[in-house]
Amino acid sequence: MRLSGKRAIVTGAASGIGSEIARLFAAEGARVAATDTDDEGLQEQHGESKNISTLRVDVGNTDSVRAGLEGILQNFGGLDVLVCAAGVVGSKYGDGPAGECEEAGWDHVMNVNLKGLWRCCRYAIPAMLDSGGGSIITISSVTALCPPTEFFRSHAYITSKGGVITLTKSIAAYYGRQDIRANVIAPGMIDTPMSKRMQGDPVIMDYLQDRQLLGQLGQPADPAAAAMFLAGDESKFVSGVVLPVDGGWSNHG
Repeated sequence: MRLSGKRAIVTGAASGIGSEIARLFAAEGARVAATDTDDEGLQEQHGESKNISTLRVDVGNTDSVRAGLEGILQNFGGLDVLVCAAGVVGSKYGDGPAGECEEAGWDHVMNVNLKGLWRCCRYAIPAMLDSGGGSIITISSVTALCPPTEFFRSHAYITSKGGVITLTKSIAAYYGRQDIRANVIAPGMIDTPMSKRMQGDPVIMDYLQDRQLLGQLGQPADPAAAAMFLAGDESKFVSGVVLPVDGGWSNHG
């Protein structure tokens, strides 16, 4: 029970990495609010858990974040951990390389991946200050550290994940003396619903096999284990760190 007594919010918790983080936190004793826009996915993943409450929150909408987090915080009576795992890759509005991307596509990805992170921090940080401190964990991507070659078309995604790193480090620097830690997890290719399309492309998989030094896809449990470490007291002297969980991709470059 390494997170016993912790109160945690996890965004993007209906599937993939966010779902696994919420599940692991609850198993380790945390009280978890799992949020997403996918109500069905939230219920499927967490409906039977006694330590996880689910709530529809759209990180791309300020009113939704404000109302959702205010309700959670009132119910919890404070906050110890915020995990920002919600994100999108690609866009129905026309995402792509910088020379082809539609402005609406760029704005959509930035609004969810980067501004959505800020929205959550905007309402979570005051609650953490009132609680005496806390841990903020953000999910970036190894692509922000080592942008891949021409096969990966979403420059908005890569840029947004670079912004996640910068914002998280800024929070760590500004709020550190007030006992708020902020750290980044940068996953490589993880076997999640978001990555399924890329897994079906042999060119992409050959590229990844060459760069992920361990020669395999990661599993959602891998970044979830990193998040548990960063959420708990074992990491009380760790802040402002970017932790790659990428099978060695960032070491390869």
